[in-house]
Amino acid sequence: MHFKEIRIAGFKSFVDPETVPIRPGLTGIVGPNGCGKSNLLEALRWAMGATSARAMRGDEMDDLIFNGAAGRPAREIAEVTLMLDNTNRTAPAQFNASDEIEITRRLKRGAGSIYKVNSRTARGKDVKLIFADASTGANSPSLVRQGQISELISAKPQNRRRILEEAAGISGLNTRRHEAELKLQAAENNIERLTEVSSEVERQLESLKRQARKARKYEDLSRKISAMEAFNAHLKWQLASAEHQQAQQALSEAKQSLEDLSRAAAMAETQRLTQNESLTPLRTAEATASGRLGQAKITLARLEAERNAAVENFTRLQSESVRLEQDIAREQAQQEDAQVQLTEARDRLAALPVADDNLNLEKEKLAEQAHRVAREKLEAAQIEADRCNGALAAQLAQNQALEANVKAHLLRRDKLTSDVEKIRADQQTLKQQEQASGNINAIRQSAIEATQALEEAERDLADIEGNQNTIVSSEDNAKQALNAVEDAVRTIETEISGLQRLLKKHASTVAPPVLDQMRTKQGYEKAVAVALGDDLQAPTDITAAIYWTEGKTDTLPLPAGAIPLTELVAAPPELASRLSMCGLVEADKGAALATQLQPGQRLVSKEGHLWRWDGFVRTPAAPTAAAERLKQQVRLEELEAEKKPLLDSRSELATDYEQCKTKRLEHDADIQARRHKIRDLAARAEEAKSSVSKSTQAAERYLLKMEALSDHLERTERDLNLAELTLETVNTAVDDNVIIELTATATKAKGALTLARNSEAEARGRLLDLTRNRQQALARRQSVSEDIERWSMRLEKGEERLQLMLKRQIETEHERTQAEALPATLRKDIDQLVEQVAGFEEERKAAADQLAIAEKSLRELESTARSASNLAISARENLAVANARRENAAIRLAETEAVAETNFQVRPDGLLHRAYEVFPETEIESLELAEATRLTDQYWLEREQLGGVNMEASAEVEELSQRLNLQTEEKADLEAAIAKLRDGINALNKEGRGRLIEAFDQVNAHFKSLFTTLFRGGEAELRLVDADDPLKAGLEIMAQPPGKRLGALSLMSGGEQALTATALIFAVFLSRPSPICVLDEVDAPLDDANVDRFCRMLGEMRRRTDTRFIVITHNPVTMSRMDRLFGVTMREKGVSKLVSVDLNTAEQLVAAE
Repeated sequence: MHFKEIRIAGFKSFVDPETVPIRPGLTGIVGPNGCGKSNLLEALRWAMGATSARAMRGDEMDDLIFNGAAGRPAREIAEVTLMLDNTNRTAPAQFNASDEIEITRRLKRGAGSIYKVNSRTARGKDVKLIFADASTGANSPSLVRQGQISELISAKPQNRRRILEEAAGISGLNTRRHEAELKLQAAENNIERLTEVSSEVERQLESLKRQARKARKYEDLSRKISAMEAFNAHLKWQLASAEHQQAQQALSEAKQSLEDLSRAAAMAETQRLTQNESLTPLRTAEATASGRLGQAKITLARLEAERNAAVENFTRLQSESVRLEQDIAREQAQQEDAQVQLTEARDRLAALPVADDNLNLEKEKLAEQAHRVAREKLEAAQIEADRCNGALAAQLAQNQALEANVKAHLLRRDKLTSDVEKIRADQQTLKQQEQASGNINAIRQSAIEATQALEEAERDLADIEGNQNTIVSSEDNAKQALNAVEDAVRTIETEISGLQRLLKKHASTVAPPVLDQMRTKQGYEKAVAVALGDDLQAPTDITAAIYWTEGKTDTLPLPAGAIPLTELVAAPPELASRLSMCGLVEADKGAALATQLQPGQRLVSKEGHLWRWDGFVRTPAAPTAAAERLKQQVRLEELEAEKKPLLDSRSELATDYEQCKTKRLEHDADIQARRHKIRDLAARAEEAKSSVSKSTQAAERYLLKMEALSDHLERTERDLNLAELTLETVNTAVDDNVIIELTATATKAKGALTLARNSEAEARGRLLDLTRNRQQALARRQSVSEDIERWSMRLEKGEERLQLMLKRQIETEHERTQAEALPATLRKDIDQLVEQVAGFEEERKAAADQLAIAEKSLRELESTARSASNLAISARENLAVANARRENAAIRLAETEAVAETNFQVRPDGLLHRAYEVFPETEIESLELAEATRLTDQYWLEREQLGGVNMEASAEVEELSQRLNLQTEEKADLEAAIAKLRDGINALNKEGRGRLIEAFDQVNAHFKSLFTTLFRGGEAELRLVDADDPLKAGLEIMAQPPGKRLGALSLMSGGEQALTATALIFAVFLSRPSPICVLDEVDAPLDDANVDRFCRMLGEMRRRTDTRFIVITHNPVTMSRMDRLFGVTMREKGVSKLVSVDLNTAEQLVAAE
């Protein structure tokens, strides 16, 4: 399977559709930093099924969609398509029918991503299996992103094992094994649940058998209970009739009292309303006075601002007037100066003499003829002088040659003499050679000591690094413990914050409710909530619309067995009366005790039941907000108590973590310092070795030179004797008489030449003087004319500027005059307005005093009306109580009649006959209600003690037996499936283990070879560590570059580590080549020599495998080795574009030219 191309649209910075062909060989991706080169690798990984947005430099998946740029709106969809060549049919069976496979991943903002294979929707798991079976994938080591080489170097051995799994091609096996293990775990969970269900069914069968035995007794007790309840209902009907008559009389009395008190409350309210209406004009007057005062103050502030602005404007105009006067004076002075200069220039022009051009030209022509005659005489004299000088020069040359020969022989004799002396001096260097031999021994000893110091430092570093894992582990443990406590604190703080918001949400904006001032024992929140209800939201502040005050303390006693809520609740004194009238009882006793309640009393249970004295009943099925609020308060206090020890523990753990971190940093610093020391010692050892080599070579050169000097000395002494004989012969050949005669002739010719040259120079000077004088006169006249024109222009411009300044001076003076009077005018207005403000302030104070007196009177009337209203409310409550009693009595009477008709289908006077059907008349006719109720409760208790009785037990036993048989069969099927899954997992483990061992041997062999090739020596190997099972073992890299000891990867230099990790990646290719390899700036940490090695290895990988390489790089050397280059540009900010060039085709075109 081969990758053919990748198509990108809307992914990160690639907003426009782009297609990148993936061809055989090396494809380079180049471009400046930040232009989006790495986005190509991330698009490839994303299309292969990558699920981590952070691994692709995003916070969430939607960050992968183009988010807009200058001039480009954001996109809603990102899509990446991979075209695969499947002509060799290596894809999974469901996708193996076509020669090409098109895999598309499409991401929509806010809606997630989908996969399509050949235009059909597919699962992400199926797409990942396609790439896993081809030894690649989103997390394949063949996709080397930036920094991944460093991650591979620093990775733990367990994490490096993934490289071997990719090489063995068992990524797909691991996925299938994981799925089988999940299925096995699910089957085991199912069989465990099935076993539990079967046991439960068996227990249910036993229970049903016991219930059958109780059924008969249950039926007998049910008949007795029905008869006794009929008798109880008859007695209650009689009592309810008597209570109804008494309640009707009390109601009439309460109505009369309410009428009297309501009239008094109405009169008080009328007086309050009258006083309140009288406040309206007073409030209006006070508001009007305040409004006038505020408006006057605003006007006063505005006038002050205008006056300050006027003063500043006047000051500015004065400054501008002074500046204009200075500018006018300066401009007038400049005009006067320009006029003086113009006059002087005109005077100079008039003073220049008037030249006659024709006369001057005639003089120049005569001077030119004289110069031509003088030049001809000069040339004739020059020819004669040259002839004489030639003859003299020839003779002098002959004599000079002889003299030079003499000098040369003299120099040779002197040089030979000097050479003899030098050679004899150089022979003394033999002693220095012997001393050099002694120095070599000292240098060799220094080199040995440096090498020993280096080895000792390396051993110390290895010992210290051996403790690094322990220190790092301690830091990790401390950090994990700290994180666990911080998570617990954050959880508690989050819950506390939520509870505080909930409690604050219900808080009163006027005064805090009594609910916030109460503390209830844990477990009694529901009881307190149903006892007080919505009254818990009322405050104790008497200024509120509704509020609590202290009530009567002499309350009636509660029924026997009821616990007053005052013992269970810490509350303000205003609630003491209410809480003392509420009692806590067991849920099953509340109904019985409710009949003993006095007016105003109520009973509650922990579960949330409520029984009121007037017959009102509330069950736990009706939740209350107050109960929830009480629970929230209790929970808030518990959380605050739990938070304190956690905060203390967090502080201690943070201190421990900082200590571990400091220790680890000091340990790292120590390691770095020792590594620096090792590098210095290594450099010192290399320098010592170099010194030994240089000293040895120098000594050998001295010996060779001494042998050569001895031979040279013998030859030089022979040459010196021969040079002295030749010098005597040459001295006799030199003749000076001919030279004297030729010198005299040449001197005479030279004198004639000098006279001719002087005449020619004089004629040429006269000609040049005439020409220069004429040209200088013209230049002086032209210069003076230009000065006149320039000063005239300056006078005109200066006059224009002066007129403008004078005009601006007049305008400024006018504005200054106007501005000078404005501040005084505004000052008068301000003084008048200050007096008005004082008057308005007095008016406002007077209105406010009148309003305060009226409001005080209103408060007194409101207090009187409130007292009258409270009395009326009390009377209304008494009426309500009486009415409630009457209604409750009527309800109870109606209920007793309804009970008779509903439960027993008879009228109340027929209930006795129903009781006599079961019990003899003489046995029950003398029973009171309490005794009858006790007998009923006794029968109920006996029936309740029987427990749950299932009258259909036999049918249910048969049904459960069939269900138990079916579960036994399902359990057998599950056990067979579990056995099959375990066999499959064992087979996958066996196959994976064998393939992993085989891949390890192959990768190790290739790794050794590639390491030796890259480093031109040395050795390296891979080791399985940490476990005996290869499937669980880690992968350790051991390497020994040339000149170093065998050690772990962490002991090598940065460049060596990068090359070693690269060799491991390429060793995987040789073992099981991936169809594609992407290297993102792998060569960045390498120097030029290592880059060349990397490129040669890359070319070798290209030759030996079918892998298609994509190399993202900045290095020119790497670029030059590519078959084709794609450039990523960002000419438009935030938008990436692709350009390409095929280097092989380009080379062919250049060769053809």
